[in-house]
Amino acid sequence: MEKEYPLVSVIIPVYNAHNSITKTLQSVINQTYTNLEIVVVNDGSTDDSLDIIKTYAAEDPRIVVFNKQNEGLVQARKSGIDIATGKYIQYLDSDDIMHEDAITRLVAKAEETQADMVVAPFMFCYDGEFHKSTLKNILLKKAYWCVWSKFHLRSLYQNEIERPDISFGEDVVLSTQLLLYLQKVVSVDYIIIDYNFTNTSMSHPATFDDKKYGDFVNYTIWIENYIDKKGLREEMKEALAHFHLENAFRRIYWKRFADIRKEMKRLVNEMESYPCLINNLSKRERKIVNAYRVSGFWGDLKLRYYNMRHKL
Repeated sequence: MEKEYPLVSVIIPVYNAHNSITKTLQSVINQTYTNLEIVVVNDGSTDDSLDIIKTYAAEDPRIVVFNKQNEGLVQARKSGIDIATGKYIQYLDSDDIMHEDAITRLVAKAEETQADMVVAPFMFCYDGEFHKSTLKNILLKKAYWCVWSKFHLRSLYQNEIERPDISFGEDVVLSTQLLLYLQKVVSVDYIIIDYNFTNTSMSHPATFDDKKYGDFVNYTIWIENYIDKKGLREEMKEALAHFHLENAFRRIYWKRFADIRKEMKRLVNEMESYPCLINNLSKRERKIVNAYRVSGFWGDLKLRYYNMRHKL
């Protein structure tokens, strides 16, 4: 009996990516696995990205082009899912490069293990576990939120997927839901993607503004509310404490001090329950936490001291 090669839908949202989309598309076209549906969603680009995409589509019938008005990454990915017909989904950003054997290895692992998701490592390029365990590892900073490192079944989208109106943290929202809907996750040790982290990347500090900070606040609230809704608060309690610690100090390093006294009070309480949290802190961070242990006033004073001396 001839071996079946399931269709894989690679979804690539594109917005003003004329400097990078050529290499990204070539990395998908040149995959050793050929049964692909390459869904390219042009999210209202104002440069010549669409012309480049159409040129490739004219030469490769596997490329499906969807042109839409600009609505952001969340809606662009949703449009890709609505169009996709493959058994599996692989996301790819428009400035990243997929290694040529990536899909071959991901499909082989998924089919062999009958897993709903295969998680793979990726390479930062500068200018078998179950679902709840994987989510815990991400909250504990032992894994990453990014959806493009999670090869998964398209059938997962038959479940209700919430799509908050955010542009920063969308991977957090989608990954959380996918991980809690599926039954089995496995991993491979083959690097599948070169992730190009540049000063125009969504998560780069140079692009951080009030809108993104608002999205950050909203997605951190969303994930805790979602875990509560699923009845997993007690099971995830320690992992959420680690998640909160990271986010509390992100606020500090972003110099967003409005709610910091409340955040640090919660952190102090969490550290009473989970003393191991202190191992994640630098010497200076420990001094800040100890100051807030004394009082909110003393903590604010210590924070102001470090900020004035540019030590944050």
